[in-house]
Amino acid sequence: MSEVVRSTLVKLQAIIALIGLAAITPLLILVALLGQLIAKICCCSAPKSIAGEVAVVTGAGHGLGRAISLELARKGCHIAVVDINVSGAEDTVKQIQDIYKVRAKAYKANVTNYDELVELNSKVVEDLGPVTVLVNNAGVMMHRNMFNPDPVDVQLMINVNLSSHFWTKLVFLPKMKELRKGFIVTISSLAGVFPLPYSATYSTTKSGALTHMRALRMELALENQKDIHVTTVLPSFLRTNSDVTQLTHTIGFGDLYPLLTGEEVAQRIVTGMVRGEAEISLPRMAAILYRLILIFPAEWQDRIILLFSRNKFKKLREEHS
Repeated sequence: MSEVVRSTLVKLQAIIALIGLAAITPLLILVALLGQLIAKICCCSAPKSIAGEVAVVTGAGHGLGRAISLELARKGCHIAVVDINVSGAEDTVKQIQDIYKVRAKAYKANVTNYDELVELNSKVVEDLGPVTVLVNNAGVMMHRNMFNPDPVDVQLMINVNLSSHFWTKLVFLPKMKELRKGFIVTISSLAGVFPLPYSATYSTTKSGALTHMRALRMELALENQKDIHVTTVLPSFLRTNSDVTQLTHTIGFGDLYPLLTGEEVAQRIVTGMVRGEAEISLPRMAAILYRLILIFPAEWQDRIILLFSRNKFKKLREEHS
């Protein structure tokens, strides 16, 4: 068989497969929806207990990381509070110890540095025990100049928001595989599926984090690690960062949907984590919206996003010009 004929047959086979997938897609959607409905009614996805487990939460010295740490402590987890700002981490530990009877300790670590994470893991194991819950929360949200960012700021955002997740995975996942249990939670963003103008670096890193976790879930499934759960969180804007709150107020994003509180997001994250949910979109309607938009051609997707954001970003540019 000639290479041309073989290539033609392979293409034909791919086209037939695509047509078949398109034909059964409505049925697959119905089955997926029914499956979720039955699971909720029958409580098939019963939450797992995490009491006594050891959790590492990065970026836990403030904001969402602090709220997640407190929520995990409420569930009985011992908490390794990790932050580049150790005083903030110590404040989080104090809040945990004032309320809950779990062990908690503050650790200073740069999540972009693999060697520091290796050292961190050794300290946490010695102080609290082996890590079975990892929350990749540390992140950089905004450049100092969003319209003309410095290359150093761009690289920092990439290192913190994306590269660090590879290093935490390399450091903490092997023990979870050995124990055949664990939870990995990664904070992505709706900006990873709805790219924001003038936030290319942020949107790209959050999209990369989403894809990374999807690939990891498939790898764990192939390795039959069914008790290691990977959850990706895609929230909209939160009230936990004053700069972001000011930005959303300036351009009026709060008119589209209210800003979320750190506490409500943390509760939803931990609830979804212990139930083994793969992705959590906040607000929930965003999960439907972004899947609907993906049906359209790429240029239409851009137009839909600009339809709701064009005037707001024009206003932002005018205020910074």
